[in-house]
Amino acid sequence: MAGSMGTFSSGADVKTTAGSNGMREAAYRGVSPKLLGAADFYRATFAWDVEILENTLLLHLTGGMAAVSVPFRGGKHLFASTGALPRGPLLVVPGAPFRALALVESDDCVFSDEELPNGVLFHRSPSRTLLPPTITPRGAVQWLREPSPKDRWLPVASGVIAALARALRRPNHHPAIRPTRHGLS
Repeated sequence: MAGSMGTFSSGADVKTTAGSNGMREAAYRGVSPKLLGAADFYRATFAWDVEILENTLLLHLTGGMAAVSVPFRGGKHLFASTGALPRGPLLVVPGAPFRALALVESDDCVFSDEELPNGVLFHRSPSRTLLPPTITPRGAVQWLREPSPKDRWLPVASGVIAALARALRRPNHHPAIRPTRHGLS
């Protein structure tokens, strides 16, 4: 899972069109009305590029949107334990390990994996991530902080990564979660 938020086959791709006929067609194919409603909400409210694929709701990280993720375990994540909690939407995505994910503006920054703090992943275009109300075999994708229609601002990726790096370099910093290059220790 390193570097991406999962692998999805492209078998039952569902594209809905505006209007009730598109919704009925997708519902006829067995897509949850909850997923259809959430996809319409994210598209209409935030202009996000979302897609329903095999009963999962995917956000395409394009158009200047990216994500920064950190390990999430026992309700704790590096954003909070380091004091580097960014403003903006935060998700928890089930996996091995679970990840807390901050949606960010990519600000055209380029990071190699070696430049990132241990345990921190930068998800750039053309990556995609799961959105609520997707349920995976490991659990439900959930908002830790929901996006706000009133404040559609996203923090800048380079700022979020720099804040994490500074916090993790502090000599007396002992996070509740000890990151390693590929997960938790």
